[in-house]
Amino acid sequence: MRIVVMSDSHRRVSALLDIIERHKDNADLFLFLGDGNDDLDEALIMYPDIKVDRVSGNCDFYSPYPSSKVIEFDGKKILFTHGHPYYVKHGYQDIQREARSIGADIVLFGHTHIPYIEVVDSIHYMNPGSARDGFYGVVDIEPSGIMMYHSTI
Repeated sequence: MRIVVMSDSHRRVSALLDIIERHKDNADLFLFLGDGNDDLDEALIMYPDIKVDRVSGNCDFYSPYPSSKVIEFDGKKILFTHGHPYYVKHGYQDIQREARSIGADIVLFGHTHIPYIEVVDSIHYMNPGSARDGFYGVVDIEPSGIMMYHSTI
């Protein structure tokens, strides 16, 4: 099962369109991590049939979406958030503490615009980087395990 992870488009709708076009036929889920929910709304006009979930970022003013969410997907517990509620610009201690406390398998966050992948205590962490700068992430969940990687448009 494949999840395509996007964040921080900051008014660059074309970046989201490029990512969705590239993966519309091979992604089981798209996750948007905030700071560009209006951009995602515009992109979804072109791609109304993709499966997408999202959270809001600190720049998504008046957004009806939460800043963090936990879902189950293909047997894995996923915490996804913009990152600002966990102060990720100042380190990952808070988000790691939350991940451990809820028993997360995968944690996805944005906010810093810096691509990042790490496994800590068997929990897989990813920041896809900023879609505005051409970065996004892919999470493949297979019987053999979880694989994460960054890509560019």
